[in-house]
Amino acid sequence: MPPRRKDASENGLARGTFLLLLAPALILLFLSLYPFLSGLYTSLTDQKLYAAGGTRFVGFANFVRLAGTPLFWTALGNTLSYTALVVAIQLPLGLAFALLLDVPGRLQSFFRSVLVLPLLIPPVVAGLMWKTMMQPQQGVLNYLLSFLGIDPQPWLANPATAMISVVLIDTWLFTPLAAIILLAGLQSISVELTEAARVDGASPWQIVRRIKLPLLGPYVLLVALFRVSDALKSLEIIYATTRGGPLNATRTLHVMAYEEAYRWSNLGRAMAIVFVLWALCYAISGTLLALWQRQEARRYAR
Repeated sequence: MPPRRKDASENGLARGTFLLLLAPALILLFLSLYPFLSGLYTSLTDQKLYAAGGTRFVGFANFVRLAGTPLFWTALGNTLSYTALVVAIQLPLGLAFALLLDVPGRLQSFFRSVLVLPLLIPPVVAGLMWKTMMQPQQGVLNYLLSFLGIDPQPWLANPATAMISVVLIDTWLFTPLAAIILLAGLQSISVELTEAARVDGASPWQIVRRIKLPLLGPYVLLVALFRVSDALKSLEIIYATTRGGPLNATRTLHVMAYEEAYRWSNLGRAMAIVFVLWALCYAISGTLLALWQRQEARRYAR
């Protein structure tokens, strides 16, 4: 009899612990799913943000209307261009900074401190700051270029240079993040491994190319995953500098959704754009995550 009472007591304690852990998990699941499902339902309605009146269920009408809107395809192309440029520039630049900061020296701590300064500035503030510096007449950027004999450039006012300009701001702001993650990857590589290669006569470049870069593969994919998901949803820098202009040259899907909701009050249509953006982000991030997991599996199989 005593052992049975002990088993019953342990079972009751385990059930109580299970229920205690289940409650916050269910709350978290509800807080995650309810906004998602609520937004999905809104995308299937003609709900207005400010106008009073009833809301009608319109099915996939918002998505069909978007597919027939030329501006939507322009915004989709701009979103993909912006993301591709951001990743293509920031990955190699972040890797170069990480390799430089991985070299021991007296100035290493100073440069590490300076590198993270842009990360402390909110994207909206960074956008406004660079907008001031890119002013055609009074901006410091054109003033510096004048010493090289280059005429003043309308950085954000010209459709040909506006996209490059916002990518430049994004690069200044987020390249330190890529460098920090890649530097952590470099410092996780065994010192004995690089010392053994050096003893065998390998040059610094051969150590980087044959040892460090292959081992950095998962970290490179991690940086790409972060930057792709962030760049696809980028709004603050673009809206603070160009508001999607000039001539829709920088109008991305997120900017378009923001204006549909807060400028034109079409909340249902804005949510439809957001869900297209979510599907795009999910597909690209899922592909990168699968590549990352494959890299990790190969790494631990060795």
